[in-house]
This record gives sequence, structure tokens and C-alpha cells, in this order.
Amino acid sequence: MGGFREAVEGAVEEFNRYHGAEARVRVVEWLEDGFVAEFEGHFCLTCGYYDYFDDLARLVEERGYRVGAVRVEELEEGALVEYRLVGGGERPRAAPQKLVLIFEWEREQGG
Repeated sequence: MGGFREAVEGAVEEFNRYHGAEARVRVVEWLEDGFVAEFEGHFCLTCGYYDYFDDLARLVEERGYRVGAVRVEELEEGALVEYRLVGGGERPRAAPQKLVLIFEWEREQGG
């Protein structure tokens, strides 16, 4: 598991270097076959909130380990995301717990 841990730590470091202005991540728990990461920052809920979680998974994959987000606990200013190692095929992706709808409403006749 030492190689896996080093791969995740390297991915976290790279993630924070590139996304640090809007989001930061740190590992808060190591699991037998994965880890739990805490994301903090000023996320835009309508423009890629879950993409941050996928970005970290891709950075880990670039280091030789495939992981997928299997559980997301949304927090006021971030999220706790549980990642698990996966074999070949599709990477699991946790389904969003929120649905954000944006409506545009215009009054008839003058505003």
C-alpha cells in the first residue's frame, strides 16, 4: 500500500497546486482499499462541483492506480469524498445528492 499512498499524496499535492485558488484537498483517512479526502473551498455548485472529485481521481490514475468516488458527503464549504480502488472497466462515480435548477422568469409588459 506504500506505493498507493505515495501516488495519492503526489496527486493531492498536484491538485492543490493547480486548484488551490478555488479548492484544496487533503486525505483525512486511509482505508484498506482507498481513502477519504476532504475538499474545501469556494465551489460553484452549477459549474463542475463533482468535476473536482474526478480531477483528483484522474491525477491518482496518472500515477498508476485507478480509484473512483463511491460516496460524497456534501458540507457547507466542501465535501468528504470516499475513494476506492477499482479494477478495469468503468470508474464508479458517486451520484450527486443535490439537483440545482435555475429558472429565468420575465414579467409580461414592462418588467
